[in-house]
Amino acid sequence: MVKSGKKLKVFLHLVVWAILFVFPSYFLYVDSRYDFILLQRAYIQTALYAVLFYLNYLWLAPRLFFRKKKMGYFVSAILCVAIATTIMELSSFPSMPKNRFIPPTGVQRPSQLQTEKPPPMKHTGEEHRPRPSRSWPVYNFILTSVLISGLGLGIRFSDKLILTEKQKKEAEKEKLNAELAFLKNQINPHFLFNTLNSIYSLALMNSDQTPEAVLKLSDMMHYVIYDIQTDKVPLEKDIQYLRHFVELQKIRLSDTTEVHLNTDGDFGPYSISPLLFMAFVENAFKYGASSHEKTSIVIDIHLIKNMLDVKISNQIFPGRQKNSITGIGLRNTRQRLDLEYPNKHSLTLTDNGKVFIVKLSIDLS
Repeated sequence: MVKSGKKLKVFLHLVVWAILFVFPSYFLYVDSRYDFILLQRAYIQTALYAVLFYLNYLWLAPRLFFRKKKMGYFVSAILCVAIATTIMELSSFPSMPKNRFIPPTGVQRPSQLQTEKPPPMKHTGEEHRPRPSRSWPVYNFILTSVLISGLGLGIRFSDKLILTEKQKKEAEKEKLNAELAFLKNQINPHFLFNTLNSIYSLALMNSDQTPEAVLKLSDMMHYVIYDIQTDKVPLEKDIQYLRHFVELQKIRLSDTTEVHLNTDGDFGPYSISPLLFMAFVENAFKYGASSHEKTSIVIDIHLIKNMLDVKISNQIFPGRQKNSITGIGLRNTRQRLDLEYPNKHSLTLTDNGKVFIVKLSIDLS
């Protein structure tokens, strides 16, 4: 990928030089009835422009200008323009001699012609027009050289800005990945702790469901330790983890707490950030279950096309309202949603005094 990018850059440079200098010089050569001296001078001039450009682009700008040696840069750039101008003048072909015209054989020379009085000159005003300065080509070359040197500096500066922005984005991405890893590692022990509590409750009751619960815990630990280390996991696996969690919670809850888990949709083709809505589920069991009052916890998960809709509701008991909307798990989930699904999710927490409702929608496209 990097090599192809460099090749494209070299190709673009060659195309620009050809369009701006090489082709126009050749067309000028054709218009001048194939004056080879003019063509040679034009190509020498183009070569000097290229040397000035790449001296600034590859050497002077990165070694002097970007290292805060701006005075050294400007002195060096001016010196390079002066040297290029000298080379251009020295490489210019000398003017042809004044008596350069040699008439063909059979054509009378001026000395052989009869002396005739030349016709009177008509005054048209042309003779009073100022002729272009003989030093204008030098001024033109110097001006163009300064512009091309500045262009080399400008393009190098632009490249530096693009590289700096790219490095900044990569640093932000690394920071984001580190922050997400921290959030995941912070959440995982929390879930395992609650699950172990469920197994402990089964063991105290000498329940026949203990082996099955241990097997489910094993699957959950495998998922937590190995599967969720990637950025995205299959949605089906994440929901299967949720099912195991709910089943283990059901075992330790009394009959006064009803738990309903409803799932609908084809989860197979989709992926999601792991354990993303587990904090809300854990929150519902932590603050919505009761051993002495009739209560219910309802978890609805529906997938329609690319939209995943999750709704979790639990009753609110006196003295628990304040805690139900706080905690590390909920705060971390909010941060993860903002980081991993920016502008692609909506989260609503509703507390009407009797029921706490979480509504989460995520665009998985």
